[in-house]
Amino acid sequence: MTPEERKKLLEENRYCVVGYNRNEGPPALSPVYYVMDGDDILISTQAGRAKGRVLARNPEVSVCILSEKHPSAPYITVYGRAKIEKEGAVDLMMRIGGVMTGSPVSEAVRPAIEKRAEEEGRVVLRISPESYIGRD
Repeated sequence: MTPEERKKLLEENRYCVVGYNRNEGPPALSPVYYVMDGDDILISTQAGRAKGRVLARNPEVSVCILSEKHPSAPYITVYGRAKIEKEGAVDLMMRIGGVMTGSPVSEAVRPAIEKRAEEEGRVVLRISPESYIGRD
């Protein structure tokens, strides 16, 4: 997969599965929506949830994005490091809401999203890729 094909696949899709190491047992997997910020993958999560807690301690992460175009769907697995960011959660939730619904989220709902982000302890999970494996 060329860098251009990889970039296109990452930008055209909405879902990914995040894999991270648990303290015991096999890795955990979590399906989520994501958006891109340059080469970084951004995910909204709660700081107190497993993803947030574990990745704050051990930032090693893998992310699998499977094309939503079937039947012969290409995929890419991203290996990298995660960083928890406390700023930007509301803007990210607005962006992801737009990805989920297929249209931008109205600024009129920002106060409700701000309240939800605060109540849920939302943070930005920024995944910086270090390597890729893919199939086209």
